[in-house]
Amino acid sequence: MGKEGTWLIDPETNQAEFFYWDELDAEQLGAFLAPVGGFCYEASRFQRLPLPPVPYYIKDWLPMQGKALIYAPPKSGKTFLSTQIARCIGSGEPLLGIPTSPGRVLMLQFEMGMEVWQARINSTGQSYENVYVGTNFSLKIDTHAGQAILINALKAVEPQVLILDPLYKSMSKDENETKDMRDICDFLDSLIEAFKCSILLIHHSGKDTSRGARGSSVIDDWVDSCIRMKKTSKNGDCLTAELSPQLLRHAPLLDEPIKIILDHFEFALAEQDNTLADRIMAFSELGEFSPKDILETGVCQSTTLYKTLAQLVEQELLTKTKRGRYDRVMER
Repeated sequence: MGKEGTWLIDPETNQAEFFYWDELDAEQLGAFLAPVGGFCYEASRFQRLPLPPVPYYIKDWLPMQGKALIYAPPKSGKTFLSTQIARCIGSGEPLLGIPTSPGRVLMLQFEMGMEVWQARINSTGQSYENVYVGTNFSLKIDTHAGQAILINALKAVEPQVLILDPLYKSMSKDENETKDMRDICDFLDSLIEAFKCSILLIHHSGKDTSRGARGSSVIDDWVDSCIRMKKTSKNGDCLTAELSPQLLRHAPLLDEPIKIILDHFEFALAEQDNTLADRIMAFSELGEFSPKDILETGVCQSTTLYKTLAQLVEQELLTKTKRGRYDRVMER
């Protein structure tokens, strides 16, 4: 491939001269590696196209102009995760240790009112540069009216990544019907082509997450990657979950799921046996604290917290101070 090239006319001598592809810059390459028939390329020339060097917004998970699906049962933390994804792509910050490429993000929420979602976002204490958000309970992407509304929003924002959360709320037809789901996939493909964007869908699974995303299997066949999110904590405990790629079209699957834990309303990588007691003891290293301080991090519910605090006091790991505050017991 290194010996291939093209003949060009030297403007100074008006003589034909052979140039290797390696000798041409990106602009020159783009001019001479033109498609045949509108979109087809000779393979050796296709290899030389000056395409963007970073092909992912989320490495291995969300290709540029690609599509990804994250699915989980209700109340598993999907919206916490999708909001975190939007922020990380907007800033180019790694997502749970996974590299990202920065891009403008439009995240549309179909289940949560503006006030509730604003409070949820503000509770993270993070900034959301390059991220646009919208809530709409009635927008349906399988109707002409809903499609027109979404297209207008895309024209205004011009996002590189579009996040729809959750998919089933953006549909008026039957998610189990192959034709209905195929029509949605075709429409989303038209958006990818028109706006050169990537699409991330947040979807529900049934109670058995091992059986895949809910509804027609068309959506599983359509995406480049399919990520299963499984809640691993009991109700009331610190929210923990596992992320397990079920399909990565452009990368090998992981050997083990990614274990995550909710901390300050965003997920962080979790240790194998990171319990609520562990989290409280780690928090106590900062000094005296109140139960409210713990609750504000979003790691658990109040009933479970007070029960765990009582156990830690009984184990003489914490001591209860005045005004209902707690402190770490100093080692003797």
